[in-house]
Amino acid sequence: MTEGAAAPARGALLASLDGLRLDGATKGLPSGGGPIAFGDVGRQGWNLLAGDLPLPVLALRDAHMRNNLTVMRRFAEHHGVRLAPHGKTTCAPQLFRDQIDIGGAWGITVANVQQAWLAAGAGAENVLIANEVVGPAAVRALVELRHAHAGTRFMSLVDSIGAADQLIVHEGAHLRDGERFEVLLEIGFPGGRTGTRTLDQARAIVGHLMAHNTVLDLAGVETYEGLVGRPSPEETIAEVDRLLATTVEAFHMAAGMGAFGDRRAPILTAGGSVYFDRVVARFKEANLSPETMILLRGGSSIAYDHGAYRKHLQAMNARGGLAMPEGQVDPVAAFTPALELWASVLSLQDEGVAVLNIGMRDMPFDLGYPIPLRQVRDGREVADLEIDDGAFAITAANDQHAYMRFPAGADIAIGDTIVAGISHPCTAFDKWDVVLRIDEAFNVIGAIKTFF
Repeated sequence: MTEGAAAPARGALLASLDGLRLDGATKGLPSGGGPIAFGDVGRQGWNLLAGDLPLPVLALRDAHMRNNLTVMRRFAEHHGVRLAPHGKTTCAPQLFRDQIDIGGAWGITVANVQQAWLAAGAGAENVLIANEVVGPAAVRALVELRHAHAGTRFMSLVDSIGAADQLIVHEGAHLRDGERFEVLLEIGFPGGRTGTRTLDQARAIVGHLMAHNTVLDLAGVETYEGLVGRPSPEETIAEVDRLLATTVEAFHMAAGMGAFGDRRAPILTAGGSVYFDRVVARFKEANLSPETMILLRGGSSIAYDHGAYRKHLQAMNARGGLAMPEGQVDPVAAFTPALELWASVLSLQDEGVAVLNIGMRDMPFDLGYPIPLRQVRDGREVADLEIDDGAFAITAANDQHAYMRFPAGADIAIGDTIVAGISHPCTAFDKWDVVLRIDEAFNVIGAIKTFF
């Protein structure tokens, strides 16, 4: 494929966003002055600290995001592995592009064909659908996507003969001569989600793929360790290690069966945003051929958070930290939480409780409520709310309201702004059609469009 042929597909989706018209119907934007072009949001001179926008607002601190992408890029380069971060975290093609351009991502991982369209439209050269593609409409859409983006490599998962047969049966006359579906064998664990459970099952699936190699092309082996959970951290890590060992064994088995053919770089992939340190350690000691591509897929690392993932990074530090070119690094210090919710104090009817104008339609709550960080009044920050102290805490929420507990003597007033960190990036982005990109002076420097 020539460079000229690639350009239209690479730029079409991102370029189309600039002309999108936004107005007061978009959460977080002012209603006066008429519609503005999406591409002009960063030119309005808005500043969150100055109170230029109606709250609530979800803001992405650009410098923090860039730092996180750079940390992951340096980690991957140091260990000789590749990155394909999971795009379902943001469903934002602009951020996919940042993950590629700033973060050095080899590709983008997605959860379904719709998200694969977004990744291809953002110019990702490699798109991994980390899921099974089943049903005639989805399989047909995957074929159409391949034809629309002929220069992009698409892969999906199979965890059973039945899943493989979905691609075989439903491709019909849609694949062109010589085309095949690239697939990865998915390894799971009992009680988990998808993924074949035993090596015997894996062997049967690989044999089936090889018997249908005019339609199916085995590109590698995949697992996802992020769902593993046991009563103690030690038991969880032991179970993660067992899953990774099974995945390596399945990879060696497939290679021994000749299932990768003459493929130069078969893929071995795992690694969410919690245990990627363990994945690299286990895979690097697995006696793999030098050509094997180890692929990490953590998506939440673009933003991390002040809640659940902060605790996961603390656990990673307790395991030995992040092995970087300069030595072992504390990941809590290396990564900087990038998402903030800005909300207003609406009411102070009950002693020690402030009602905020954010609710379950604005904020993640599946892994904990947002964490109050700072208090703003009259255009300036007046208090650091000490996230590790717990004296300030959101304890409950409704659709459009949150209840913040505060200690006796705290100077909280109606109209104050509370800036909160979040817990779980994946369920923060999906609450917002438009996320504002801000600099370190809290100037709005752009907008990010999500496609959930």
